[in-house]
Amino acid sequence: MHWYAAAQLSSPEKYFQTAAFCLIVAVTLIAVGRYQRRTGRNIINPDKPVRVANVLLPEAPPSKGKRVADRVYLFFDWFLVLGVVINLINGIRAARS
Repeated sequence: MHWYAAAQLSSPEKYFQTAAFCLIVAVTLIAVGRYQRRTGRNIINPDKPVRVANVLLPEAPPSKGKRVADRVYLFFDWFLVLGVVINLINGIRAARS
């Protein structure tokens, strides 16, 4: 019934380090995903113009596949936030015991 009570807890520092790392990665990836979804431009090369016969053409709007990929990207980033919460709870539990 209480199988989880027998689990060994790591040190609180390990949980807090993992939570901090997950938080940094989550905030970065969520910001990148929102930028890409809002603008439709790649974060690495945002001002890539298209040149055809010495004429600059405006960039095409993002395709449906790119928009769906950006939403999936954001969806999975929120799992990192869940990891932050779980690691903080485990870190507090380990510090109290």
